[in-house]
Amino acid sequence: MTGSLGCPELCSDQSAQLRDTVLAGTIALDTTLVGFPRLGEPSPLTLVAQGDTADVRIVTRFDSLRTTFRIPAATADSTISRVDSATLILALDSAVRRPAGALTIQAFDVDTTAEDTLTAALLPLFRSDRLLGSRTFNATSGTDTLRIPISNAAVLAKITGGQRLRIGLRLSGGTGPEARRVRILRLPAPFVRFRVSTDTLVAPDTVRLRSRTPANLLSIANGLAAFPLVAGGRFGVPASGIIAVGGLAGARTYMQFAIPAIVLDSVQVIRATLQLTQRPSRAPGAARDSVSLVVNPIIAGPAITDVFTASQFFGSPATFGIDTLRLAPRDSGRREIELVNLVRTWRAFGTTNTTRAILLRVTEEGELPGELDFFSSESPEALRPILRITYVPRRGFGLP
Repeated sequence: MTGSLGCPELCSDQSAQLRDTVLAGTIALDTTLVGFPRLGEPSPLTLVAQGDTADVRIVTRFDSLRTTFRIPAATADSTISRVDSATLILALDSAVRRPAGALTIQAFDVDTTAEDTLTAALLPLFRSDRLLGSRTFNATSGTDTLRIPISNAAVLAKITGGQRLRIGLRLSGGTGPEARRVRILRLPAPFVRFRVSTDTLVAPDTVRLRSRTPANLLSIANGLAAFPLVAGGRFGVPASGIIAVGGLAGARTYMQFAIPAIVLDSVQVIRATLQLTQRPSRAPGAARDSVSLVVNPIIAGPAITDVFTASQFFGSPATFGIDTLRLAPRDSGRREIELVNLVRTWRAFGTTNTTRAILLRVTEEGELPGELDFFSSESPEALRPILRITYVPRRGFGLP
C-alpha cells in the first residue's frame, strides 16, 4: 500500500498538498438594488431623527372608524356624537438600545386625497395646523407602552364626516445623533382608544390598524396599515465601483459567480472564501451603529435571467453554514465570508440547475441608517471582490 498513511487501498490519496488559488474573473456580476423592504412589506417600524443624515417617520392607517356604539340593555345603537380621552397607544421595543435624554413623538393628521404612499404627497402634511398631539418621554426609563393624547375634536370630525384617520409620527430630541431612534412594535399596537359616552358601562372604543386602500389588493393594503416614510437621508444606487448593503436606501447586492465547471469537477474544495474590501460608508453621520451582514444563497434557476426577479428567491444562510458578520459602516479593510458548503452544493447540482449567485443584505433592513459599502468588480484590481479557493486535486479511488 502506498500514498496515504494508514489508509486502505480504496481510499483517495491523502498525501496531496493543499493548493490555494484565486480564479480570475470569478465575479461575473455584482450590482446593487435599492428600495428594500418594499412599501407594504412587513418590516419593523423605526422612528429615526438624525437631521439631514436620517429622518424616518411612520404612517399609520385607521380606516375603520365606527359611527355608532351600543349602550348595555339598549334596543338600538346610538350615534357617536362625542369623543373624550382620545389616545394613540404605541408599544416600544425594549430589546433594542434607546437614546438618552428626552424624546418627543408628534402625531399629525396625514390623510389626503392625493396619492398617499408618495413621499412628496405626505411630507407637507407634517405641519403645525395638522398636529393631533405629542408626548415627551425619557426613552431609558424602561417604558414599554407610550400613550400620546390626540385631539378629541379631530377624531370626532373624522367619525361624523365618514373619513379615515391616518396618523403620521415624527421623532425629535434625544442625545447623540447616532442614537435618535425608537422602534415601535406592530403588535398589539399601535391603536387608538377613546370614550364615546359618559356612561361608565360603555366600554372605550378601540380602533386597530387597518388600510382600506388599495381596495382590490388586500395583501398590499394590509402591509400599508403602517409603513415607514423616509423624509431625509435617502441615498440612491451607489456610484460606479461601489456596492452597498443596508442604509436608508434599503440596498441589497446581488453577486453572481462564474466558476469553471472543470475546476470543481477536478478538485476537492476544502475552503471557498469570498473576500470583500470594505470602505467607509457614504453616509458618515449614520455610520456609528454596527449592522449584521448576511449572505443569502440565490435559489432561482438559470432560466430566471432578470436580476431583480432572481434576487427575490433566496435561501437561508444557516442551511449552508454561512456565518453572519457584524460590521461598522465607518470601518474599512478586508472582510472574509466562508462559502465552502455553498460551493460544494453548486458542484453537486451543476450549472444547469443553479444560478451560482448570492444576495448580500443586512438583518436590520429598514431599521438602521447605517450602510455597508464595498469595492465592486469595477474597482482597481487590488480592491475587487474575489473568491479564493483552497483545494486538493482529485486523485480518484481504487487501485491504479
